[in-house]
Amino acid sequence: MLQKIRVRSLLLGGVFTLLFILLTSRLYWLQVVEASWLSEKAAAMWETERTLPAKRGTIYDKNMEVLAGDTKGYTVVINPKVINQFGLEQEVAEGLSELLDKPEKELYALVTARDGEGNLRVYREVRNEGWKIPEEKANEIRAWKQELTEKHGIKGGATWQGVTLREEPLRFYPKNVLASHVLGYVDKDGDPQMGLELALDELLKGTPGKVQYVRDNKGLKLPDSKPELVQPVDGHSVVLTIDQTIQHYADTAVKKIYEQYKPKSITAVAVDPKTGEVLAMVNYPTFDPNKYWEADMSKDIRNMAIQSRYEPGSTFKIVTLAAAVDQGVFNPNETYESGYIRVGGHNIHDHRRWGWGEITYLEGVLRSSNVAFVKLGYERLGETVLKEYIDRFGFNEKTGIDLPWEVGGFVSFRYPSEIASATYGQGGVLVTPLQQLMAYAAIANGGTLMKPYVVKKVINSTTNEVISETKPTVVRQVVSERVAREVTGYLEQVVSNQEIGTGRRAYIEGYRVAGKTGTANIVVNGEYSQDTWVVSFAGYAPAEDPRIAVIVVADQPDLGGDSNRAGEVTTPIFKEIVSQSLRYMGVKPDNEKASIAAVSVLSSGDTSKTVPNVGGMEAEAAVSELEARGFQAQVIGDGEKVLGQYPVAGEQLAGSPQIYLLTVPQEEAPVPNLKGQSLRDVVQLCALLGLQCEANGAGYVTKQELYEKDGKTTLRVELKPLGEFISGQAEGSEAEAAGDTESEENGENETSENKAEESEAGAETAGD
Repeated sequence: MLQKIRVRSLLLGGVFTLLFILLTSRLYWLQVVEASWLSEKAAAMWETERTLPAKRGTIYDKNMEVLAGDTKGYTVVINPKVINQFGLEQEVAEGLSELLDKPEKELYALVTARDGEGNLRVYREVRNEGWKIPEEKANEIRAWKQELTEKHGIKGGATWQGVTLREEPLRFYPKNVLASHVLGYVDKDGDPQMGLELALDELLKGTPGKVQYVRDNKGLKLPDSKPELVQPVDGHSVVLTIDQTIQHYADTAVKKIYEQYKPKSITAVAVDPKTGEVLAMVNYPTFDPNKYWEADMSKDIRNMAIQSRYEPGSTFKIVTLAAAVDQGVFNPNETYESGYIRVGGHNIHDHRRWGWGEITYLEGVLRSSNVAFVKLGYERLGETVLKEYIDRFGFNEKTGIDLPWEVGGFVSFRYPSEIASATYGQGGVLVTPLQQLMAYAAIANGGTLMKPYVVKKVINSTTNEVISETKPTVVRQVVSERVAREVTGYLEQVVSNQEIGTGRRAYIEGYRVAGKTGTANIVVNGEYSQDTWVVSFAGYAPAEDPRIAVIVVADQPDLGGDSNRAGEVTTPIFKEIVSQSLRYMGVKPDNEKASIAAVSVLSSGDTSKTVPNVGGMEAEAAVSELEARGFQAQVIGDGEKVLGQYPVAGEQLAGSPQIYLLTVPQEEAPVPNLKGQSLRDVVQLCALLGLQCEANGAGYVTKQELYEKDGKTTLRVELKPLGEFISGQAEGSEAEAAGDTESEENGENETSENKAEESEAGAETAGD
């Protein structure tokens, strides 16, 4: 018995000794070996960290108008448990459905949502319709919530937790569709998806900050804890070369034609040919980056200006013409037999299949004869030299524009017929609209190929300090200035010759325009279609000192099977963009030069003054500031602060000019008396007030009328030359007042012979 007790004692002692050793070892391991890891884990449980988002940089146009920026957004949050306490499930679902345009059935599912254990949830976000909504929509929800709580006698209606709004940053695009393909968009998750928002994300997004503090077991901050704060660093802002006024002109012009002729797409791009700055870039179909989820992602968001290749047709003839002039093989007075030419066993026809008989090469250029360019490019220049000039103009490489996803052109020759057809822009030639435009810009500026760009400078969002600035970049000298001048002369005749020039519909009264049409058959099932085309026009003005170059490309517009109507699509867009932009830039047409001279004489004693920036100032203070600097000021509206001004800050003006100050939203602004103002002033004021603008005549405003057109408020003005305006002859000659309103009807300036010729044109229309 004693022996058994002794054995049991030894066993128990051994067990306790073993347990003690294990416990001691574990304590040593926890307190010594893993002490730092456990401390970090405990600290993580005690401490909490909240991210402080950085403000994304603003994107401005070249005149510092906001195109994209951060603003306050709100997410609608519902609490099913609280809503259930008041029995308001159905009313909340119905009310939010109407406000957010979200199906009532989906909202009812949210307001009655339960967790896995069957308990009503306390937090549900209303996505996507109630996610990051703008202030205007949030105010509608607040008003509805107030009405709902008052109706049911719920105390503290504004703070009722059944429906709340959580504030968070929202990327906002105040101009809606304007320049959307350039800007891109940031989705509601905060991720950039395309355009400059994507390409410049590292510059724009900034660095988030954080706040860190110690909390108790309920998640509340301990009163004696000192929070650690790291301030966020806001992203840099970007100033573009895009001019929102010119962008607006282009957008308006393209939209009208897009709706009328219903092509698959239209692209219009405008650049400063001397610098390569992109002034406007428009694509239709388009989208609103504020509502990107409504876009058709397969087509609406595609930037056709840089992402699509097409056979250019006759706009490409500028390459062959420039090369022929540069190589000395183009004699404008030499003759050839038009109609067709045989190359490699194939007949190549003019767009008028039987041609115009024996004509000069200059007439061949004006009529856009394919045969003329085959003779020049294929027979005289040859494959090697032709290919050299194609490469010089940059068609086998990307332009290098600072936008994402650009594709390069593609030019390939395999057979003699492909070399021949390349001379007039078909066959083995594929280009992008921007590539084609930069070739025209090179001829416009004296023979220098420039690199296009849209980012003018990067600035510090807080201090406005310039961090980097893009300078014009020369790619290469393509041809000499003499050759470029000569080619410009021929292209100007393509537009100015109202009898045979294929570009005559692009003629703008008072300005010298150089340009070229293009009509290329589309390949369908491996063969060229006889009734569908890509039509285009590229040109620049004024020809003697170009300030703007524009290309317009329309893919498969509805022409009723008649390629001769191609000019109805592209040239009205070109004319509207160029004529309005030149006036906006201050380039007066020739028929106003006498008026300008007269005004200069009247104000010859005045000195030029710089318009100050009074945006954001109190209206009274802005008026005082302007008057102190010798300007007159007219306040538009009864608001307290200046929301916009014209002329814009930085302009140089002589005399004592009037500055218009907008103090109310555009839709509330009255239209001032514009009598005596120039067309440029009218156009700018229309842009300032958000109006459409129609002008008849040239000179200075004598009459104005406001009316509704296609659901938009439109200001129509009549203008007269200075002499008639001063003498008060308001009913002057219509012929003198016609200015820039010449008819765009096909053949109005044509002879009956030319009408007959065009009506008989064959199916091969690449030369148009």
